[in-house]
Amino acid sequence: MAVIQGVLLILASLKMFVSQDTIEFDSLNSNNCSTTTDSFVIFHPINTSAHVEPVFDDVIADETKDNVNVSHLKTLTLPKDWDEQKPKLIFPKTPSDERYKMAGLHFERGIFIFHFLRSVLSIVQPYDIPLDLLRDTIDNRVTTSKFISQFIHIEAVFLALVGVCCLLACVIPGTELWLACRPIRDDYKPSQHPRLLAFFLSVFAFVLGLCMVTMTVCNEAIGVGIEKIPLAVETALQDFGDYHTGSTTQLRKCLTRSLDVATEAILADLDNVEELLGKPVQVELSTETGLDVALDALLDVANGTQELSLRAEALLKEGERARELGEELSREANELRRQLEAAARNCPAPDRPLCAILNPSGLHLALQLDRLLRDDRLLRLRGTGRENLTEAGRQARGEYLYVPHHVARATLDARNQIRQEINAVRAKIIDEAKHMESSNTELAKQLKSARKIANYVIPYINIFEEHRWFVGLGTILCVFFVWSLLVGALCCRCGTPEGKVRATLLCGVLTSCVVSIVVWVVFLTGLAVSSQTEMLVCRPLHDPEFRALEAILETEAFLGKPLSIPLKDLFNKCQQNEAAYPAFQLGSSLKLEQLTAHWTWSGLSKALQRVRVDLKGLRILTPNLQQRLQSLLYACGPNLTEHRIMIQGPILNRDLSALSDQVVNVARQLKDQRTARDLEIIASSMRNLLLRQVKPLMKMQDELVYQLAGLELQLLPLQRQVNQSISHLKTIQYYIDNRGEIIAQLNTKLYIERLSTYLDQWRSHVLAEMGSGVARCRPLWDILHGLRLLLCQHVLGPMNGFWFATLLCAIVMILSTPTAHCLALVYRKQFPDKETALLPSRTESPDTVVIDRETWRTPDPPPPQDGW
Repeated sequence: MAVIQGVLLILASLKMFVSQDTIEFDSLNSNNCSTTTDSFVIFHPINTSAHVEPVFDDVIADETKDNVNVSHLKTLTLPKDWDEQKPKLIFPKTPSDERYKMAGLHFERGIFIFHFLRSVLSIVQPYDIPLDLLRDTIDNRVTTSKFISQFIHIEAVFLALVGVCCLLACVIPGTELWLACRPIRDDYKPSQHPRLLAFFLSVFAFVLGLCMVTMTVCNEAIGVGIEKIPLAVETALQDFGDYHTGSTTQLRKCLTRSLDVATEAILADLDNVEELLGKPVQVELSTETGLDVALDALLDVANGTQELSLRAEALLKEGERARELGEELSREANELRRQLEAAARNCPAPDRPLCAILNPSGLHLALQLDRLLRDDRLLRLRGTGRENLTEAGRQARGEYLYVPHHVARATLDARNQIRQEINAVRAKIIDEAKHMESSNTELAKQLKSARKIANYVIPYINIFEEHRWFVGLGTILCVFFVWSLLVGALCCRCGTPEGKVRATLLCGVLTSCVVSIVVWVVFLTGLAVSSQTEMLVCRPLHDPEFRALEAILETEAFLGKPLSIPLKDLFNKCQQNEAAYPAFQLGSSLKLEQLTAHWTWSGLSKALQRVRVDLKGLRILTPNLQQRLQSLLYACGPNLTEHRIMIQGPILNRDLSALSDQVVNVARQLKDQRTARDLEIIASSMRNLLLRQVKPLMKMQDELVYQLAGLELQLLPLQRQVNQSISHLKTIQYYIDNRGEIIAQLNTKLYIERLSTYLDQWRSHVLAEMGSGVARCRPLWDILHGLRLLLCQHVLGPMNGFWFATLLCAIVMILSTPTAHCLALVYRKQFPDKETALLPSRTESPDTVVIDRETWRTPDPPPPQDGW
């Protein structure tokens, strides 16, 4: 019971988290500008956001900046690649406390082979202790009659078992008394199977030896387990004190150090107003009008125009070359046609039908390139390469580069006021956070009281363990004495006079009569201690609802009021290693929701509202840029498909290769050799012209078609880009002309939201860490689980094994004692003296003699005698 009181004291101290004084949160509207660091480490939010690619890498700004944007000496040097949309802060991680030792005791290690006996205890103690009786007993409100009646009801099964055991304890003495006092009849015959009795007695002796070994091991295991109780209690108290101290420190550091990170980030953003409020105009314009996309597209158009201008120039040059080659081909083709016509006219009369087959009328140039080379759009596209559209885009950008400098001048006073409010708020919250550690002193006093109680109770536990160990040892020795007599009697059967065997067996029987009573008493005592420990300690500790523990904690001796959080939920959360803030429901005392609600800080809100920026006079689409884009749009519209269709036709109207073959065939059939030779010369000239002029021109034709196709594929996207750029830039200029002030307000709103985002991240980080990451309560579960394993496995388990082995010893003695008695009777009746031969047992056969102790035979029949 003393151990139980120590455990309950530890559980009661858990509620210190809930009973802390409520932290009052005052309105943080002071204008004090003093900075309070209180020896806290300031974490600089370096690399706190994803990298944003610079939008205008090719814009060179060499203007000298003055220091009007710096309103105080800078405390940080921040990078300029912060993500303006979602800056991410890296808050310091709260280190976990590794001082806890309860889990390191490893009470889960061990061989718990008697765990199944707890189900037997549930039969012996089927009822849990009534919660009302438990409360009344602790608060001294229970009457004697009520206690007795409730005790009889709870212990009914155990009391019935005590009665049964008392009857069983009388079995051996009663049986032996009956066997010893009964009269022996003349016709009494002992057992004819002494070997079977000896075998059974050997089995009983073996089982008795195993039980004796089990009792010895369990007796020592109980002692080892009880010896761990002082260390476990001290470790539990130490771990609990360390957990409470470490948890409050972690909660304070989580709140204040993360606030330092957020406030330093705000102060750094106030210093970098040109980067974070001036340049985000580009982001705002990109969001509202797509200015970034339009200017980037304008640069892409300029780059694409330069490339297409070169392609158009190359196309026209290739067309000029093709036209010149075509003109030369046309002259030579005309000459061949005239020669062929002359040869056909000069054919003799017999060969004229064959010459009439030749038809050179279609032998002229069919390739037309004049429309392509005179296309005005292609000529203008070639000329766009001489215009510097990129420079016009640069000039459009430079119109709003002065905005960051202007913003810095306009917001100087407002930023100074924001800085003062931030410093005042930080000092207030740091002071409030220190109050969370105010409960450490009170808890230290309670832990000191718990240690005093433990130090008072532990000596009594040691005294109880000393007496228990001696009782167990005495029981083992008694059983050993009986076992040694049985084993000695069995050993005496081999080469020892039967009288000694009988005397040893009878001595063992008489000893069993006394020892069995002792064994039954020890069994009942051990079962009573185990059942009470199971009912009062293990069941409350293993109850998933922890109803008994809650009832104890709610009594006047401990808290005197209902628990604000069920122990079931508390220990389930601690088993899952959840944080202390949700596990102990500290929201009612710490009030983090109210403490971190930065929008309720009126002084800071007013200072943020004073940040205002005006944006006017920004010109993006100048008349010069618009005129150049319109000219480029016109140049991107030639009908290249028509040109490609015209160029893709045949080079000549006749197939020069087929015509040459026809001329050769006709020449072979002519009878006039002179005409045939002329035709052959013409055919050879045709083939030569085909190789020398037509085929190169065909390659140039294919190249022109390929270039036209490629240029057409590139002109269509460029035309769309130019058209989109003109439309987009007009829309952007319209927005700037008509909504410049709104753009400036949206820009300012983004900057203010960026400053508020730091406080939002601080609030989210604090609530998330308090809810899941800081001061995890697994050590409390380890304390409960360790004590439960120690008491219910390392102590109760061997104790169950001891009384179970004791019960087996009693049952074995009930069986072995009559067996030993019967075996002693066998020796008494059958073997009065080992050296004496047995007399004939039948007078009708006098000739039957004893040949051996245990072997009978009939001799040969005697000779005939007179008188028979």
